[in-house]
Amino acid sequence: MLSEEEVLRRRAELEERRALKRRYRRRQIIFYSVFFAVGIIIMVLTARFTYYRQVAVTQADGVDESRLMVLFLGTDDIVEASTRADTIMLLSIDTESGDVGVLSIPRDTRVWSPSRQRWDRINALYAHGGTKLVMEAVSQLVRVPVRYYVHTDFQGFQELVDILGGVEITVERRMHYVDKAQGLEIDLFPGTQVLDGAKALQYVRYRDGLGDVSLVDPFGEKYDGRVERQRRFVQALASKLLSPAGLVKLPQLVAQVFKIVDTNLPWEMVLSLAVSAGKFSPDRMQTAVLPGNSQVINDAWYWIVNDQKAGQVIDTVVLGKPEPLQLVVLNGNGRAGIAGQVSDLLREYGYTVVSTGNAEHFDHASTLVVTAPKNAARVKPLAEFLGASVQEAEGAGSEVTVIIGKDFTLNTERSVGI
Repeated sequence: MLSEEEVLRRRAELEERRALKRRYRRRQIIFYSVFFAVGIIIMVLTARFTYYRQVAVTQADGVDESRLMVLFLGTDDIVEASTRADTIMLLSIDTESGDVGVLSIPRDTRVWSPSRQRWDRINALYAHGGTKLVMEAVSQLVRVPVRYYVHTDFQGFQELVDILGGVEITVERRMHYVDKAQGLEIDLFPGTQVLDGAKALQYVRYRDGLGDVSLVDPFGEKYDGRVERQRRFVQALASKLLSPAGLVKLPQLVAQVFKIVDTNLPWEMVLSLAVSAGKFSPDRMQTAVLPGNSQVINDAWYWIVNDQKAGQVIDTVVLGKPEPLQLVVLNGNGRAGIAGQVSDLLREYGYTVVSTGNAEHFDHASTLVVTAPKNAARVKPLAEFLGASVQEAEGAGSEVTVIIGKDFTLNTERSVGI
């Protein structure tokens, strides 16, 4: 039997060993925490360095790649080679400013295929040569190289929406469709609601009497149909992704992205975009449908691109060029013909005046240039030219309203920078 002194000695030894183990564990935790943090920092720096090096190389080759071009393809099966692309969108991302453009390309769009040396539907190109042929055709369509793609199928799309916890969207009308051959049933009721992955897939797949896309208002450039709904869903998806709740789930999404999609985006580029997610916002996102109209050629329906209107949309949405200012000139001082005289002068200097008229009253003491906040900097030369002050107004859109006040004097020897 141990003596009391021996028992105390062994207890002291045991406590000392336990204290040593606790100190060892603390050192391990500190070491691995520092190691993990340093690893994350190195990964982020590597990602940014690799990305900007790639940009520098392409710019050295004479190609302006300040915006990252990524082709998004949605198909019913990510493996089946003969499938056709159901959803085609081009994402143009400015990683410096946070501006994002999304161009929806109808799947029946008639495009020239350099590799096949023939005209074809763009979704058929995917069946003939996969993403390579589609990227080639889109590159020619938008006049800039498209080197990256993200391809997902129905299952991957549902998983993406479910990771985000669903997407809120307004269903415009009753949507009901059953196709037993495909095992497809779409059953959605009107109203604002949060769609989970399965319901979201029904929303973007539904085709009504307007088909894939239709020009319903030629004068207002308004489109409707499935492509238009997909465009609206992308906006809602971006709003959810960039919300505080969505940004919290971004690490989980990045971890899953290479499992639910097929892409040639390097992991360091994906990581760099995720790290920079805070600079993106729905307000800096522009979306549009590729302008055109339906036409029958050789007994087949195609979406024929309107080259002039498409060029303007591509410049704005894809290339990030400022949208041309549309001026409305109003008489705010009561002098007969002043709105027309100012409009003629502005047209001489290259401005686009879309309409003239009278202001709500003729008691405007000073000349005003009323514009949306996003255009405030762009209209400063115009305001200086007219001797006017700039008034910012939410919801002004792309139109700029010029109200001629009593202080205005017509001077044909002015100078202006557009």
